[in-house]
Amino acid sequence: MIHIEVWSDIACPFCYLGLTKLQKAIENLSLEDQVKIDLHTFLLNPGLKTDLKQSISAYLHAHKQIPIDQIDQMNERIIAQGKILGLDFRMDQIVVANTIKAHLLLHEANEQGLQWPAKIRLLKAYFTEGKNIDDMQVLQQLAVEVGMKTDHLDLAILGGKHSRTFTQDLQEAQDLGLRGVPYFIFNRKLAIHGARELSVFEQALTNAAQAQ
Repeated sequence: MIHIEVWSDIACPFCYLGLTKLQKAIENLSLEDQVKIDLHTFLLNPGLKTDLKQSISAYLHAHKQIPIDQIDQMNERIIAQGKILGLDFRMDQIVVANTIKAHLLLHEANEQGLQWPAKIRLLKAYFTEGKNIDDMQVLQQLAVEVGMKTDHLDLAILGGKHSRTFTQDLQEAQDLGLRGVPYFIFNRKLAIHGARELSVFEQALTNAAQAQ
């Protein structure tokens, strides 16, 4: 079994690109039954306050001091890369939202064996549908869509059930020296940092499979 660990954030377009490339590489090599993926929490901005009125461009300009024209160019590149992979990035519709509750939802999804579909659904909700992923009603609906049991979802997210694993993820990211994501580790031996070319993921998977 190839064990892949991924650190990523939901409000990270390169994470959406990278995870999609990983999924396509697995499918291209017909390794679906030979791969185990663990998704770990990473927070690009833990203290971010959800702001329904602020555009992603205004947020990046204010908090990262990136010139607006550079942000526009970056967004255009992301949209173009997304189209190649079948992803529909709608950067102008993004709701600038804190992602902590969404990550806690993913820990609950992991317990239910639905972490990957929940992650992909959250990314689509954020980048394509302009949903507020800091809203419990939104998270409840998305959880239902991927087949999760949601009877006590609010308690699971808000009640501290997953605080230990959540904190462990953040601590391990710090121990690894991660300052950006996505970050992929294959069998604790080979690492890929960023949304690299599809061929890079295919090579990593091939090497990991041959090493078994």
